[in-house]
Amino acid sequence: MSRVHDTRAAALRLLATLTPALSLTLASAPTLAQTATTDPQSPQVLPELRIEAERLKQLNRLTSSPDAPAQTPVPDGGAYLRSLPGVSGSRMGGHGIDPVIRGQQGNRLNIVNDGVYVFGGCASRMDPPSAFVPVETYDRVTVTQGYQSVTNGPGGPGGSVRFERDVPEFESDKPYRVKLGGGWNANGNTRDAFADVATGKDGYYIRAIGNWKEADNYDDGDGTEVRSAFEQRGYDLAIGYHRDGGPSLEVGFAGDKVSDALFAGPMMDSPISESRTFRIKGAHPIASGPLVELRAEAYAGDVDHVMDNYSLRTRTAMRAVRVASDSDTYGGTIAGDLMLSDNEVTVGIDVQENRREALRYTGMSGTNVNTLASLNWPDTQIRQIGLFAEGTMPVAQATRVVLGVRYDRVDASLNRTAETVASTGRSPNDLYAAYYGTTGDDETEHNLGGLARVEYDLTANTTLHAGVSRSVRTADATERSNAADMMAMSWVGNPDIAPEKHHQAEVGLSYAAKDVSLGGSVYADRVDDFILRDTARGQDGVLLSNGATIYRNVDALLAGFVVEGNYRFAKHWVLSGDAAYTYGENLEDSKALAQIPPLEASLGLAYEGDGWSVGTRVRGALKQTRVDDNSATGSGLDIGETPGWLTQDIYAAIDLYAPFKVKLGFTNLFDETYAYHLNRSNAFDPVQVQVNEPGRSYYVRVSAAF
Repeated sequence: MSRVHDTRAAALRLLATLTPALSLTLASAPTLAQTATTDPQSPQVLPELRIEAERLKQLNRLTSSPDAPAQTPVPDGGAYLRSLPGVSGSRMGGHGIDPVIRGQQGNRLNIVNDGVYVFGGCASRMDPPSAFVPVETYDRVTVTQGYQSVTNGPGGPGGSVRFERDVPEFESDKPYRVKLGGGWNANGNTRDAFADVATGKDGYYIRAIGNWKEADNYDDGDGTEVRSAFEQRGYDLAIGYHRDGGPSLEVGFAGDKVSDALFAGPMMDSPISESRTFRIKGAHPIASGPLVELRAEAYAGDVDHVMDNYSLRTRTAMRAVRVASDSDTYGGTIAGDLMLSDNEVTVGIDVQENRREALRYTGMSGTNVNTLASLNWPDTQIRQIGLFAEGTMPVAQATRVVLGVRYDRVDASLNRTAETVASTGRSPNDLYAAYYGTTGDDETEHNLGGLARVEYDLTANTTLHAGVSRSVRTADATERSNAADMMAMSWVGNPDIAPEKHHQAEVGLSYAAKDVSLGGSVYADRVDDFILRDTARGQDGVLLSNGATIYRNVDALLAGFVVEGNYRFAKHWVLSGDAAYTYGENLEDSKALAQIPPLEASLGLAYEGDGWSVGTRVRGALKQTRVDDNSATGSGLDIGETPGWLTQDIYAAIDLYAPFKVKLGFTNLFDETYAYHLNRSNAFDPVQVQVNEPGRSYYVRVSAAF
């Protein structure tokens, strides 16, 4: 669509802005690399790295490897995240699980894929950012719960997720690295394969990754088939330069395409959802003065998404419907690390712009779906420019204080709101006026946030942290401008919606010794102007009472805890466990917030031998009784109270003859029929209340690295 070309032009302007810093890094790379190895001042960068490693254990942060022996096969990044402590998720089908941290999802989480932030192309979130992540090709996934840093971009009060790939390393006599893998999962007949090949010399490298995955429908624990089939293909190419202690530069291109994705949750499937991204990033260590390192990065991405109710299913609705959308995102960051006396300070500026357009077409049959019915996203553009500074200051031998401040200017414009749709005789502005008495004018916000945290080492192994923060999240394109015109079933964004202001307080404790690690935190988040998805009942600020989906601001409270731990005993045995709980309250109406997970927990036991391991893990959730399931009095987003559940997996990992490794196991061993509370209602099968999780399955995976 035309918006794609406009946004790509804007992305080029951003790259031009960042070019001087990146070009300096590239031009000086070989020279500076040698300087870094011969200049006796270059080790000054090492304290910064040491401080970062120390801080990781004190924050509510988990770094995990997708290649861990206990990791069962997953369809995408969202499903992987849901397997981690403190993370839940929502399922609509076999692909596109939407992650939830501390009861928050969507752009309340900052999800970054190898330095790139993209917004999906579906208002119903068939394609959240994590859906485009073939997690088995990543080296590391870092999940931060809550608002722990002002440097992670705008918003993100629920936390941040980073899918990361490391710079490839090579042995002196082997200038290449190859990793191949694939597997099969019986339930759903899921097949996948990937290849990760890298080569390099003298600091220069090139890395190419390809992946393929295909799945049929799976069966739940009752043996009922669930619409969940999909096919996914992707590639990634990175070219760069890196030497320890010296400058670095990387340029990357990636593409991911999900085809023929079936969904049991919504009334539509997705014939195609495709993402293309470009990224460039560089770092320049400084050998003298207070500036330790300068970093710059830029990215651009576009998502094309199509969903309909006729091409992949037998149509039951009277009219055929197709929604074609595109979401184009670009952004970048320039940041520097400074050492001022004994204080580590990071300062920087970042830019993020997202432009979305979605058009809804109807027809009497699947061969003539060409009548424009509504401008779901009327060419909505949201641009955010942020300034931030964050520092760590030692105030005593065992005490550190982290302070951060962030300012974001937000400019939002809705460019097609005055355009009348011929088939309805109404424009998006007509919808906004009917429900809210307003129109889609340009808006500017000035959002100020920050944090203060104290980290205190009780002992050499035990750290206590306590902090407060304020973060501000602007409304996304759906909340601000959605104009799906379907009479009483309309879905209408609110152009006058205020940004959310999150005020969080948290206390946590972490303990790490040779055989035992334990961590946990308790938090409370008072939200002013929480953006509530609701139904039109003539509430304050809502002019109609017809049950349409609308958005309004309320005050809300989110609170909860997360705890996790590991205990190694008898040399080879490892006991692990975690639990997380979130409480959500709509303070305005004195009722439960919708889409809040209940207490979820897991317990694992593994035996780790020499080159092999075997283990079992039990996962479960308690019954959720705090729901908002009545659209006549609330949002109706919950389908009702959901029962508790318990499942068990068993797994084994074996290092065969080098370089081969094998993973195999059973998931949902006792073939339980269950669903996470957040799973969507099953729109395709009236017998099933929700989209159920897969029943019992067995799998095998083989990989080789050489």
